[in-house]
Amino acid sequence: MPVNKDALGRYRVIDEKLRMRGYPSKTELIETILKRLGYEIGSRTLDEDLNNMRYNDDLAYYAPIAFDKTRKGYFYEKADYSITSIPVSSEDLEKLKYAANMLSQFSGVPYLAEIHRPIEQLERIIRVGTATGKWLNQKVIQLEVPTEWPDIGIFERSVEGILQKRVMRVRYKPFGSEESEPFRIHPYLLKEFKNRWYLVAFAEHRNEVRNYGLDRFTEAQLTTETYNETFDAESYFSHSMGITVVNNTEPMEVELLFAPESAAYVLTSGLHATQEILDNHPKKGLHMRITVHLSEELNMFIRSYGSRVQVLKPESLRRSWLEDLRKSLEQAGPCHPSTGSG
Repeated sequence: MPVNKDALGRYRVIDEKLRMRGYPSKTELIETILKRLGYEIGSRTLDEDLNNMRYNDDLAYYAPIAFDKTRKGYFYEKADYSITSIPVSSEDLEKLKYAANMLSQFSGVPYLAEIHRPIEQLERIIRVGTATGKWLNQKVIQLEVPTEWPDIGIFERSVEGILQKRVMRVRYKPFGSEESEPFRIHPYLLKEFKNRWYLVAFAEHRNEVRNYGLDRFTEAQLTTETYNETFDAESYFSHSMGITVVNNTEPMEVELLFAPESAAYVLTSGLHATQEILDNHPKKGLHMRITVHLSEELNMFIRSYGSRVQVLKPESLRRSWLEDLRKSLEQAGPCHPSTGSG
């Protein structure tokens, strides 16, 4: 039987009181529900709530609630029990297992490859929960979740366009610019980067492949026309530091020198698929080479290391890096030592 929202709220209040090990009576539980939720329930409703928490298969709490005749109050027979430690019912768990298994089959498909990591995380959580009987919540494990999601209709139409190789008619509004006139694209790939979704597509009016922020589309409709060309996502992003690909330009060899204290982190996290370790000296630092397009993502990556990285090559990037350092120092202003008081 479906459980309404009010009942779920009462279950949480009851759970909190029982976890406090104060042996609350029926009267105390009813008064606490009134105080916390703003409405009063009767003794019969409380009895139904307690029975649901104990036996309702849809909830799957199976709460070990008992009554202490000496203290004349209720308590959990298992001291560490809480309904919040079981975030899903057994039926929901089976659905999650099924969904994770089904979606995992698409892990090798380019346009769905980006969601494979969250699927693996879901499967691990399910395995741990099933094996230990204890579910992990955000106090123990926290996944990175976007604050905003793109329009689900545009997302679904993009997936359909990729699968069926159908031309799309779209309008686009870049940051700081006016909305475009309608134009046609061939959708190739949906890619997530830093909690934002992008559609990689061939733009007919520009005669080139471009990356579009999915949340910047103001209109996106599928046409009945199809396209024939294929798209190699691995090759397209092979020299990208992020989402930016510079069309019609050759990638450049970039040499960076990381301070010794950053070497271990850079080595374990990986810098780029093209990376080469030229030297790793305990005092001089980690000297690496990558072959990438010069882009804002590359600049942001370099800036994130501050004084713990030096740009050695190419000269144009080195000059830009030094200019950024100079501007940062100017903006910071002179450092005035504290004279103290006495």
